[in-house]
Amino acid sequence: MKKVLQIMFIGIICWYTYTEYGDFKRASLFDVTKVSVKSKNLELIDDLVNSIKNLEGKNILEIDKKKMKDKILEDVRVKEVVIKTQMPDILLFDINEKEPSVYIEYNGKFYVSDELGKIYGYMKESKKYNMPLFRIDHEEEIKEFITIMKKISFKDEISQIYKVSNGIAITTNTGLKIITNIDVNKKKYGVVKVLYDQVKLQNNKEQKVEYIDLRFEDYIIKRIEGDQR
Repeated sequence: MKKVLQIMFIGIICWYTYTEYGDFKRASLFDVTKVSVKSKNLELIDDLVNSIKNLEGKNILEIDKKKMKDKILEDVRVKEVVIKTQMPDILLFDINEKEPSVYIEYNGKFYVSDELGKIYGYMKESKKYNMPLFRIDHEEEIKEFITIMKKISFKDEISQIYKVSNGIAITTNTGLKIITNIDVNKKKYGVVKVLYDQVKLQNNKEQKVEYIDLRFEDYIIKRIEGDQR
């Protein structure tokens, strides 16, 4: 009988604690009054920010931060997110969105892509950056162009990359065209850097270099404007 009374007593204590704590959790003291979002480019993720702001008024103790984090990371624009609570009623979000690497023109529209070639927004939604433009007809061309960009040491000088007959064209900010393909090795682009520095000087003169062709295995062709060869 004594054991039964002990069990009943423990049960009553547990039930009382649960009901009291439950009421405590539901107290309006813990209703979210402020959602703070920190991000480098809030305009790019404005719709995501608005959905996060909807957490205002919800009980801070009942918000599953892990579930919320996983949901935010599903957004292709987001790279990392940290969620913190500032008790009793403030939620803090630190969102690290993906860094833009290239613009992409595809089917008449302009997009922003990260360094891996993942499209995550429209050019018009983003701040203006000094980045190359990939003009593509097929999505798989993005990875080809990125592979080429990784071999080039003068990326900041690249204006556009696009497909041409039997190759890929790279145009620079000075207007020089470099004809290449996916198989050209990194060493050749090192030679091109030297040639490019020379071309920038030469193109200030009357005779301009039209293009440099890297597609041949053992040599590089540099065509001068007006050259009939």
